[in-house]
Amino acid sequence: MVRIEGGMVPAWTSSAALDLFLHADKRRELGRDGDEGRSRLRELAAQADIVVVEGETAEAVTALGFDDWDAPVKLAITPFGRTGPKCNWRATPHTLLAMGGYTNLMGDPERAPLSLPGHYVEFQSGGLAFTAASACRLAGQRNTIDVGMMETVMALSQFTTVMWHCAGRIRSRHGNDFWSVPPTNMFRCADGWMYINIVPGFWDAFVTGLGMPELVLDERFTSNDVRMENRDALHAIIARAVLPLTREEMLQRATEYRFPLGVVLDFEEVLGTQHLRQRDVWQRVTDGEREVLSPRPGWVVHGEPNLVRHLASPKLQSKGFRPRSETATYEVVRQATQRTGGAAHGNSLQADDQGDGLCCGPLNGVRILDLTHVWAGPLATRFLADLGAAVVKVERPMGRGPREYRGATPIGGWIGGEPGDEPWNANAVFVKLQRNKRSLALDLKTDAGREAFLELVAVADVVIENFSARAMPALGLDHDRLHEANPRLICVTAPGYGRSGPWRDRVAFGPSVEPMSGLTTVMGYGPDEPRNTAMALMDAITAVNAAAAVMTALRRRQQTGKGAFVELALHEGGVALCGPWLIEHQLGGTARRVGNRHPEMAPHGVYRCAGEDKWLALGCRNAEDWRALCALLGGALDPNWNLDARRHHHDAIDSAIAGWTSAREKQAAARELQAAGVPSGAVNTTPDMTADSQVQHRGFFVPLEAGPTPMPGNPIHMSGIGSEDWRPCPSLGQDNAVVLSQWLGYRDGRIAELAQAGVIVDKPPR
Repeated sequence: MVRIEGGMVPAWTSSAALDLFLHADKRRELGRDGDEGRSRLRELAAQADIVVVEGETAEAVTALGFDDWDAPVKLAITPFGRTGPKCNWRATPHTLLAMGGYTNLMGDPERAPLSLPGHYVEFQSGGLAFTAASACRLAGQRNTIDVGMMETVMALSQFTTVMWHCAGRIRSRHGNDFWSVPPTNMFRCADGWMYINIVPGFWDAFVTGLGMPELVLDERFTSNDVRMENRDALHAIIARAVLPLTREEMLQRATEYRFPLGVVLDFEEVLGTQHLRQRDVWQRVTDGEREVLSPRPGWVVHGEPNLVRHLASPKLQSKGFRPRSETATYEVVRQATQRTGGAAHGNSLQADDQGDGLCCGPLNGVRILDLTHVWAGPLATRFLADLGAAVVKVERPMGRGPREYRGATPIGGWIGGEPGDEPWNANAVFVKLQRNKRSLALDLKTDAGREAFLELVAVADVVIENFSARAMPALGLDHDRLHEANPRLICVTAPGYGRSGPWRDRVAFGPSVEPMSGLTTVMGYGPDEPRNTAMALMDAITAVNAAAAVMTALRRRQQTGKGAFVELALHEGGVALCGPWLIEHQLGGTARRVGNRHPEMAPHGVYRCAGEDKWLALGCRNAEDWRALCALLGGALDPNWNLDARRHHHDAIDSAIAGWTSAREKQAAARELQAAGVPSGAVNTTPDMTADSQVQHRGFFVPLEAGPTPMPGNPIHMSGIGSEDWRPCPSLGQDNAVVLSQWLGYRDGRIAELAQAGVIVDKPPR
């Protein structure tokens, strides 16, 4: 791999920390300007299999000569994509989070929204880009890929969009509280902070573990609805109970009584965590003079060594690559698995083979059994299904809820606005994640169900699940048993804290895992005001990691012919996000909660606009941005202030910007700032996003489901894929017969027997 070094981009850590985290084991070459630089890029592109460009704007990518390069796969990552009216808008991750709908949901309702610190936008966009490029190489397809960062942010929303389209509600922010499920909040302990996420099923365990079992019968707290009405009293009781206890004592109680809880760990504590050391999470990275610990990617392929990685200095001239062969660098090996009474299935791809996939794409021919639930896993498999994989969602008979509507409205509402005759098929949050998949409702607790599942495993390429560490072994379906059925299988598991280590049995939800990663150390309004992101961020990270992990394992199998056991953990994805900060800490640097400010950009903030709760995000990356802002605002601001001076005068600058924005509508203010060349963007809600001209031009929201209900699309744009052939979410068990007959050759009589016995269903049993 050759990295061409470009201009410096303001980062959250020193360049040394970011280099050690991102660029070890790469050959590095200093970029050159003008014709000489373009000629060198063209030369290297002609030798490469994949070329990746991260451009400031679409125009900047074009100016490099990108469209003329001769490489099998060319990939451009830009803030808004390479087409559309805003493709040349200036942006920072801060402004993209605002425009993509994240910032509006984070922070306290009576204060400015909080922006997410760090490199989440870039890392998540890079993960999806990696997945797309790997899919093309797996299939032997030439393609040009366009990934827009704002679309990546929008694609990783949890239930914000369907809440608006299906329930007519705009999700708002509530600090550390999760308004619909109390108690979910942060509380001070004797030696720090803890975060709980007590959904209704964990209420009894929580209050028992707290030493207050009498609260189970307290009429103020007997249901989620009444706990919402009495949340202030409940929070006060919890605050008094936990204040004398240490974080470790609370973690021990959460483990013993099995309820979701996390504590705020700083970067030193994360680095010293015995659980992560036992799980071999840390890679040693050296530049020849110093060695640091860096988290490996958010997944591991078991059996592969965790080697020391070396960071080389940029060189004026590298040797580039060996000349690329005229023949493809991959080898397609079609090894059919023949089953009695069933059709042969090849575990490799051809560009014109759609296989069992419901839509076209480079993953046509790849078969995936999807046992995932909630958000992270289903989102990962949705990305893969959008790329053409044949994804069969293997569902529990009661997995979508009961047969009868019992009066409760899902948090995201109902598809079409009403529960209808089949409420189990109308939960908008569930439906949002299941397009382009088939549904097989199969009871794995029965002998016949497990037998059928193992037969499916034998003709599949991937099995992915995100149960707790002990769930699949309890069914007799651990990865050893699955690989016995199919030695070429890619088995992917994604438990909260992993399948080994002291924390393996802890209950893990994204919000309670988040503070254990170190992120809360830098997230909040100030040193003593930690805030949770309110976005279940660990789930979104795990979704992207899981898609990338599947592609890594498939490409590995293409080269070796061997299956793999791939493990992800919600927690370790969050630790990897914090990688640059963890390395900076080892280099002697410090990281603090700075609200909406930035260590290397000033001004940088969220500013009130005209109207109720209307805001705009703005960030000056360099002196050029600052001078443009001064020219627009006028007044007493000095256009010659350097970064140190701007930091010193940040309060005065913020006041001047707020005076200007408060008299303007947020979208109009963003357009005016962009016209001046200043990176900025409105803090958008879902209605703002769906009305955005760039989003509409790119066709991001797709009216796929009943209603019609616009659904977030795919931030990956390339030839051969698109929403034109997408399929809506299947009803429960809709594809039982299709899957069992086409994959296994089951005849009608056998399928009818399974249905009669309740092994397969097309509606909840009760």
